[in-house]
Formats: sequence, C-alpha cells, structure tokens
Amino acid sequence: MNQAIQQWDRGELELALGTFDRIGTQYLDTVAATEAIKERAVRLDTYRAASSTERNRAINSGVVSRHIYQQVESYFDRTGHYPELLHGDETVYQGQFDAFVSYCTYQKSILEYGYQLDCTRADSVYVEARKQRLREAVQKPHSVKSTASVEDRNASAIKTAADLSPAQSSWGEHANPSGALPEDGFQAFYINTNQPRQVIATESVGGIAINYIRDDFHGIESGDFGGYWVGMLEFKQQEVMSFTVSQSWSKTRILINGRVLFEGGSDQSILYRFEPGEHKIEVEYVNNWHTTEFSVGIHSSVTYLDMDQIKMRLQANLLDDFQVLYAGLYESSARDMTTIVNLEKTADPVVLVLSSYSPVKWYVSNPFGVEIRAIVYGAYKPGSTLAGDIPGSILRLPAKTRIGSYHVSPDCRCVAGSFHCEGKGKMPTVTALQTLTNKTLSGFTGHYSAESLTVPEVRVDACFLEELTARMSRIEMDRAACKAENNPDFERMFEG
Repeated sequence: MNQAIQQWDRGELELALGTFDRIGTQYLDTVAATEAIKERAVRLDTYRAASSTERNRAINSGVVSRHIYQQVESYFDRTGHYPELLHGDETVYQGQFDAFVSYCTYQKSILEYGYQLDCTRADSVYVEARKQRLREAVQKPHSVKSTASVEDRNASAIKTAADLSPAQSSWGEHANPSGALPEDGFQAFYINTNQPRQVIATESVGGIAINYIRDDFHGIESGDFGGYWVGMLEFKQQEVMSFTVSQSWSKTRILINGRVLFEGGSDQSILYRFEPGEHKIEVEYVNNWHTTEFSVGIHSSVTYLDMDQIKMRLQANLLDDFQVLYAGLYESSARDMTTIVNLEKTADPVVLVLSSYSPVKWYVSNPFGVEIRAIVYGAYKPGSTLAGDIPGSILRLPAKTRIGSYHVSPDCRCVAGSFHCEGKGKMPTVTALQTLTNKTLSGFTGHYSAESLTVPEVRVDACFLEELTARMSRIEMDRAACKAENNPDFERMFEG
C-alpha cells in the first residue's frame, strides 16, 4: 500500500494504479484489499475533479488563458481526444497568443479523464506586456477627428513662449543636479516634502502620473509626497499641444524650457504652441491630502464634444448593425492611472463607451478581433487618453464630461428620517446611452476602481432591465417609508 501511495505522489499514476490493483487481486477479501480499493477510489475521484472541464474553465478565466482553454476544448471536439502536449506534432493551439503559450502548464490526464491546464502565468505576462506597450504608446501624440481645427479657435487661448515668465529656479537643481534625461519619456524623482533635498526614489516613466493611498509608495505618506518629472519633447514643425492637469488637494507647476506654463492647485487644460526643435518639460508637484492622485497629460490638441455633437457624429458615420458596450469607473487603481479594457468575443460590431470621474489612461485590448465601429470616452476631470488595439479608421469621440455611472444600483440608507443614496445606479446610464446611440445597452461593466476590466461583465437583456426597474421601485418605496418616519401622523401614532 505504501509503495502505491509513494508512486502516486511521485506522479507515477499508471504504475500506482497497477500496484493498487495487484493488492486488490492478491489479497482478495482481506482488510488490505479493501483499504487499497478505497484509497484508489478516493485518489481517482480527486484526480478526476482536478482534470475536469469545469476546473480548467474556472482556473483559466483570463484573456490569454481562456482563449487557450477554448482551443484545447475545440481540439477535443475535432479529434475525440485531448492532446498529449500543447506544442508538438499535432497542431493544438491556433491563435494570436503563441508568444504566451510557453507560460502555460499542461498535462493530459491518464485514462482519458481529461487534462490539467494552468495558464494564469501567461495571463500575468500578457498584462505586463500590455502595460509596457501602453507606457510606450500612451504619450505619443494621436490625432482625434474633431469638428473644428486649431485655426478656428480663439488664438489668444493658445499660449506661446512669449507668454511665459522665466522661473527663478527649478527642482531639477536639487533632484537632478547632473541634468540626466531619459532617451524617451520622463525621469521621475520622488521626495518627502518634509526633507525635500533627499530623493527617495527615481525611475523612468512613460508619462506623468501618480496614484496611491496612505504610504503605499516607497513609504512616503501621501500628505508629504512630492514629485519631479523631467523629459524632452522634440517637434519637427510648429505644433499645438494640450496640457491637461488633474489633481485634488495639491499644487503643481509646469515649466517649458525654464518658463512657467502653469502654477496652481486646480484642474486645468492649457494649449501651448511648440516651435520646431527640442523642448525641456519639467513638472513639480506637492500633495496635501491622504490620497495621491495626479496626472499631467501632454497630447495633440483635442476638441472635446458635447453629447449632441457625439450623437450627430455617430448617426452620420455608423450603420445600424452594432451593439453598445459600456465600462464605467470612478478611477483607475493603477499607479500610472492605466486601465486595460479587455474586450470579450462578440459576433456583432460594437460601439464602446468608456466613462470615469478621474482621468483614466484607457488601453483597449481586443484579442478576439471584435469589430469596433467607434469609441466614446469621457471623464468629469480632464486628461483621459485612449490607446491600444485601435486601428486609425475607428471613430474616436472624446466627450467633455463623463457619460454614465459605475454603479449598478444606488446604495441607499435611511438615517434619522433622512434618505440618502450614493450613486445614481445603472438606469440613468442606460437611458443616457439610449439617447446617445439610439440603441439599447447590450453589455455593462462597472467598478469603483480597476487596473483591468473585462467588457462586458454583465449582458444587459430584458430580464436584467426588468430586475433593475424592480430595484429602483424598491428604492422609491424605501424613500417614501423613510419620509414617513420623519413626518409622523399624530392622529395615528397609536394605531397598529
């Protein structure tokens, strides 16, 4: 018996099964045979469960792992058996994630019980690769179709070098005395403002952004955080760029070639005309709150559209055969404010709507080649950007503000007769998207914060909308009951 157990634990399963069977045959009608039969049955049941389709589907739920799992199942449907290996003479995996298959572990189970597949490592590597591509791409200027050209705007709104006053000094004199600059992107220097001359950490980054709470970043308390970013931008010809500042309780200064473009504690969008050549960009930031959420975007000038303009653009450019998918956030949970949008497989073309309160660096991942007709994206605070698997022909429509909510239903409570709801719920979002696209919402994803999203997480159908309507009705009943609690009827106080 011990030999059989040891063989099983070493992975020699077929050898162990043979040993269990010999015990049952040679010691028939003995306690040893009974124990061997029981042990064999328990181990096989556990093995079957570990090799089942259900377990493999549960483990492999990411973008890459789910696709590879589906390919293995498809192979079984074609051949009637599971493959010996993911790589080999037989063609098992056919897809766009070949570079990540090597990070999977796969073992065909004995006696055709199934297989064991774990591609969670492949998912992690894929996400990191996407983040790296985002860091390289998100700060590159991109053009957005707009209803007005730069020349059509009020020229006085565009700042030039002549409008800027020289700064008396720069943080770089202390944080970066050597004047070293990265070949691409920005060099970031992080300090505690209580000891500003000591650089706690430095790194090369693709963009200017920081997002964390308490002391979760290099042990610097959020209320004491300071940051300095420096980099070079080069332009071959005269070009107008947009600087978008998003901040809360903090103060920021932006320098271009040693001159002050902006200094203040508010959100801001500034247009600046660069002349041909290299330009040194410096950003200095002091936080004064228990959370740190800050970004400066530098992008090609964008015309932000109101809802009526977006509606007209959609009607003028799209056919009617599309579905609407929506993703809503309050903020990104990533330190650089990136959120990866992983599109699920769908047969119909889609219009993708992305909405948030704080600025988000949206990165669209489209591993299944979904036909995207248009992407609408907006935020309450300025600075959201769009990058990813997006062909240049796709209609990009940046909104002046956010489009909907991340809440499925409002969180309401009655306190001392006062009825308070946090969030508006999904129904106003459904209505807003219906008005915007003349389509009923097909899929919804909503979170307070996230670094990565699957879209859609919830399919919106008649049943779902009926349940949503019922929830809102219950909320209104609770509101009426709360009001009655605060407005007693003296005549009926002792009834009931």
